[in-house]
Amino acid sequence: MELLIPGLILVALMVYASTRIKKTAAAAFEPETIETDDFIIQKPEGFLNVIGGDPQYAFEAYSKDFGGAPSEDVRQATAKLRIYDGMTVDEAVAKLQGAENEIVSDIAEVIGEQKYRVIEYISIEKNVKFRILFKIAENKGQVYELKIAALNNANEEFMRKIEPMLDSFEIRNY
Repeated sequence: MELLIPGLILVALMVYASTRIKKTAAAAFEPETIETDDFIIQKPEGFLNVIGGDPQYAFEAYSKDFGGAPSEDVRQATAKLRIYDGMTVDEAVAKLQGAENEIVSDIAEVIGEQKYRVIEYISIEKNVKFRILFKIAENKGQVYELKIAALNNANEEFMRKIEPMLDSFEIRNY
């Protein structure tokens, strides 16, 4: 009897801690708006924003879900934002076109006064086919390159989550 009460308290604390951890983990995959001094982007539901990741990226996110066979060890999508100094949009686009990729579309768009290039191509890496989406813009001597790589066989519902992330990416002009 003397051990029963401390044992019950310990079990109750473990259940409480487990529930809190699960809620926190689930919240990490909820949609959110990422705002920095340089850009704004909306991370969709089912994606995790990597904090303290690779320093070459200003923003990184990846999908919770993985692909099906034969790409079960590959995430359905990843998003990475890289900022280049001393490069122009045309140089960044030429770098993409120089690779052996099947370009599907290349569209120019303007949001506010900012010009963007949205490029889509199909790429094969390690026998897995990807749909690669880029949104590229230049501001104050820097080029911002958002790259979203999704498995080519991702379903339409999943792709509808990715498109708002691409559309929401904007550079701040302070």
